[in-house]
Amino acid sequence: MKPLIIAHRGFSGLYYENTLKAFEEALNAGADYIEFDINRTKDGEIIVVHDYTIRGRYFKDMTFKEVEEISLGDNCRIPSLNEVMETFSGRIKFYIEIKDRKIVDPLLKIVENYPNDDTVIASFDHYALRKVKEKNPHIKTSALFGDVIIDPVPTLSALDANFFHPCWEERSPEPYELIDEEFILYLNHLGFGTISWAEDRPEVIEKLIEKGFNLISTNRPDLVYQIRRYKAKSAS
Repeated sequence: MKPLIIAHRGFSGLYYENTLKAFEEALNAGADYIEFDINRTKDGEIIVVHDYTIRGRYFKDMTFKEVEEISLGDNCRIPSLNEVMETFSGRIKFYIEIKDRKIVDPLLKIVENYPNDDTVIASFDHYALRKVKEKNPHIKTSALFGDVIIDPVPTLSALDANFFHPCWEERSPEPYELIDEEFILYLNHLGFGTISWAEDRPEVIEKLIEKGFNLISTNRPDLVYQIRRYKAKSAS
């Protein structure tokens, strides 16, 4: 089975990350999911942005109107979650990373308005993922792991998670060597999908496909799409 493509912060390899432009270009490049981070403003609007601050100010201390007025360059700005989901619902799937467990309730209120989008909610904060499942057991979750561990299955099972997402790009120059095809098959047999860290090197992307990763995260969805298509043709 060919892996699905997660565009990490959109087509962030060539466009300003976490913007409507980056998401539109990810869709055009053949991505199956757009991945993005969320934060909250002082007046409670959920916004799509990776960092907690911009130009020395915390988003939690700014109103959404103030955030909207910030120019990121190239006619880009920080969008709200509502805007992103309204724009791309039914066109591409959403992979949403949360860092603040307090955002779970308002996030679910928005996500539940789009029940057919197969949204995945991801986090390093595994308590937040448990909270998501308690609130809505039908929403898919992805457990992020920064550390290399022997067996993630007890944690994945306890969380009732759907995906194992090792973020091991800082753990080794060649993180793909830390996981083998048999282990991915083992996780798949137990019902867990495996997602790669954000990878842009063509030769490594090929190895991830060969190892059987179910989804590949990347800043360059165009490269993964091209390699995936080439390997599929070669196998036929």
